[in-house]
Amino acid sequence: MTDPISKEIELTLLLSLPDPGPGEVTSMLALLNTPLDWNQVLGMLTVHRTIGVGWHNIVRYAVEQRQTLRPSYFLRSLMVTADGQRVKAREQLELTARVQQILERAGARSAVLKGAAVAAMAYPDLGMRMFNDNDLLIDREQLASVVRVLEADGYVQGNWDYATASIRPAPRREVLHMAVNSHQTYPYMKATPDAVMLECHRLDVHLSIDLMTGNRTDDAVALLLDDRIEASGLTALSATDMLIMTAVHFAREAVHRDEVLMLKDLVLNKLVDVLALLRRPDLGDVPARAGRLGLSREVFFALHYTDETFPGRVPADLLEQLRPERLDYLDEVGDGREVVHRWSSPVKQRFFDIHRLRELDEALAGPAVRR
Repeated sequence: MTDPISKEIELTLLLSLPDPGPGEVTSMLALLNTPLDWNQVLGMLTVHRTIGVGWHNIVRYAVEQRQTLRPSYFLRSLMVTADGQRVKAREQLELTARVQQILERAGARSAVLKGAAVAAMAYPDLGMRMFNDNDLLIDREQLASVVRVLEADGYVQGNWDYATASIRPAPRREVLHMAVNSHQTYPYMKATPDAVMLECHRLDVHLSIDLMTGNRTDDAVALLLDDRIEASGLTALSATDMLIMTAVHFAREAVHRDEVLMLKDLVLNKLVDVLALLRRPDLGDVPARAGRLGLSREVFFALHYTDETFPGRVPADLLEQLRPERLDYLDEVGDGREVVHRWSSPVKQRFFDIHRLRELDEALAGPAVRR
């Protein structure tokens, strides 16, 4: 029998729902009028990047009571963060759309993955979704053309130096290592001095859908790019493909040793993205598409843990269609070569347990391997 979650965690989960039902709203309002550790609630919303969703729900369901709500003093923190996310997201979308237009004119097709496109496609308000980089999927054979276009437009492979407010170019060996051993290039960056919130525009150029490896998946990439759509000025994956790749992103990071050691394996907004994308009425094409892409296990993994964390939110028939014969992989942690750990605690507890690394064997608790 597992320990029950705290009321603070319960409220965090409710505030993080992109579309709470009537019963969930009632529970949310009751908890907002209950003595809780509000610093803990605010901290969890921050760590799990769901402050924007939380503020959206406050505005929709509780703003009329804001003067009497017990956590009234911290509500402004939610509002300020959501407002900043909205401005930053608009700047990101405008710059990414511009880059895609330049690439298209040069004959290089692209599709936005994850953050920016999910914010535009799945949420009613851009302020609900925090994202810092912009992921572009391209055909591997067009990489040289894409690089020429980006460099001609002032993009540099490197990292933003906050101390000097400038881009620090990456060492050549790191650029080459990432290109060979990863599914993407080293990030391209361009300073944005005229932006209100954005210090620089970051582009992660993806060449494969086999995340965290150097494996080639050129045919699958071509399949995704063939079916791309327009979304708020961006060219993005289709709704079905976006759900699949969002699920894959969560699944791959949740089980990789390096991500676990950096506590990046379980961040709630990844599942909230899945929930937001699941609101599409027709999901019948997901199992066949995931199977064609060879990603059924990853999609089941993400939907299973979404259902564990937010019970009743994932259609049971969808889960059943994707269910593999063996489920032992759901609790595994690997290093890219072999299984190095199996979790014993349930995922809902692990999401909110900052000490979950104590469960790892001593041999795994060292520094993460930098990729």
